[in-house]
Amino acid sequence: MGRTLVAGDVHAMYDRLRSALSAADFNPDADTLYAVGDFCDRGPEPLKTLEFLMSLPHFHPVVGNHDIWLYEYLCGKGPAPIWLDPRNGGLATYNVIKDAPAEQKEKIRNWYGSFPFLRTPGNHIILHAGPPECACDSNALLAMTDGLTLEKAFQQKCLTGTYTPLVHDIVWDRKYIRTAMSGGEQEDARQPFRTDMTLVCGHTPLDAVFSSYPYHITCIDTGSYEPTGHITLLDLDSHRLYQSA
Repeated sequence: MGRTLVAGDVHAMYDRLRSALSAADFNPDADTLYAVGDFCDRGPEPLKTLEFLMSLPHFHPVVGNHDIWLYEYLCGKGPAPIWLDPRNGGLATYNVIKDAPAEQKEKIRNWYGSFPFLRTPGNHIILHAGPPECACDSNALLAMTDGLTLEKAFQQKCLTGTYTPLVHDIVWDRKYIRTAMSGGEQEDARQPFRTDMTLVCGHTPLDAVFSSYPYHITCIDTGSYEPTGHITLLDLDSHRLYQSA
């Protein structure tokens, strides 16, 4: 029986992704790989990264904010100015994907559209940024997100003009992880999420993996695109960490 691993934000850093997988001695036929989202933007090889991830037989992603911006573009709604803003790194992906064959774009769009906003392997909840303010415990969160995919969330946005607070917080909001990192001392602190599960997130690039027992959360975004950053893999069973060179 293979292992269950989860990857931090990848951001089109194909070589670092392969390096992290090599460090973990990843076996794509036996091991299961989850990921916290943000597979494109900032890095130099978005298409190569996406095609590789799509080829893995046991890969289970969730939605990140950068994935939403690319998906919206592939659905004919972009490129959004916020996506192309230099601070967000979307231009690196746009310049490559705009000239990709239509069949490849459709393949990526359909793949992205199937992404859920969270996954629950074992005693873990994998999501991008953190738990939303509208859900105080894991039962509520699982009920609210049941059956919700990126495609469905985008369809709702097309009708209303905006993503729901549930979607926004799961994908964009950093208040919960910042509360955990401050030990609850920041001015607008969130209350600890009520759960007997462990939240595994990305979205907030850190120098090292951060965990908080009181807030039931581990952040594994270690700045994949930064010159001194890494892609981190977490073994959900042994809790061992692996990183790219």
